[in-house]
Formats: sequence, structure tokens, C-alpha cells
Amino acid sequence: MADEKKDLPQADKFEAMQAQLANLNQQFSIAQAIATKEKSRSEELANLVNRMQADFDNYRKRTNDGNKRVKEDGICEVIEKLLPVLDVLKQAIMMITDEKVAEGVKMIYRQITELLGQFGVTEIPALGLPFDPTVHNAIMQVKVKDADKVGLVVEVFNKGYRMGERLLRPSIVKVAK
Repeated sequence: MADEKKDLPQADKFEAMQAQLANLNQQFSIAQAIATKEKSRSEELANLVNRMQADFDNYRKRTNDGNKRVKEDGICEVIEKLLPVLDVLKQAIMMITDEKVAEGVKMIYRQITELLGQFGVTEIPALGLPFDPTVHNAIMQVKVKDADKVGLVVEVFNKGYRMGERLLRPSIVKVAK
């Protein structure tokens, strides 16, 4: 019996340790479930942050593109209003008889055309070329005897201009028929 009394406390200790181990296993399972849930939540938040970053990048690009387009539209609007002044200067140069005055007006004309060139404005070639309705505006037709000249621009009344690929003003022309 003495041996049984000695074994009893060890059996109690063993049962207590088993109970403690079961409790620890239960706590470990709960901790694992919480960790899995938090990992999933962390991944969701990381995905959300990535989507928000992509959305913001797209917004920034759209805004930059929009601002660039608005700036270009403003520049084009000013240039379109300046082109008739350039036409008047060209006509004035042809009418002025005083050479010094004509030279001064020519200088102003050159400065304006250089300024337009800095903005990428180029003249649309027309004289002697085939009529192109995308860049030429025919206001007259003239009969020609030479069949090779039919469909060609024979006179330019107002020069046409473009800025890059954007048409600012078509050339006003006379076309051979």
C-alpha cells in the first residue's frame, strides 16, 4: 500500500500534466486560428493598399493628361487668334512702298513665325500639291487645259497651320479642275 500511495501523487501529477497539455493544445489551436484569420486580414489590407495605390496612380496620370490637354488647348486657342494677324502682316508687307517700313514689318512677321515655330507650329504645304480635304479648304475651282494639273492646288489665299498633328487652320485654296 505504501507503493500505491507513492504512485498516486505521480498519477495525479501525470493527469494534471495531461490536462495542462490539453489546455495548451486548445490554446495553441485558438492561437493558430487567430493567426490564420489575422494573416488573411493582413493580405486583404495589403491588396486594398495595392489597389488604392494603382487607383491613385491612374488618377494622377489622368489628371496630368487632362492638364496637358487643357494647356495645349489654351496655346492652340491663342495661336489660332494670332494667325489672322500674321495674314494681315503678310498683306501689309506687299502693300508698303517705303522699303524701311516694309523691312520693319518683315522683321515683326519673322519674329512671330519664329515664335510660332517654338511652339511646334508648322505651315501646311499646299501650292502645287494635290488637294487634300483634311488640310485644305477649297473656295474656288479653275479650269485648266493641262490634264496633269487637275486636282492640284493652283493658288493659296490663306496659309494653313498645324501644331504637331493638330490642325489649327486649313489652307484656303483654289483648285484646278
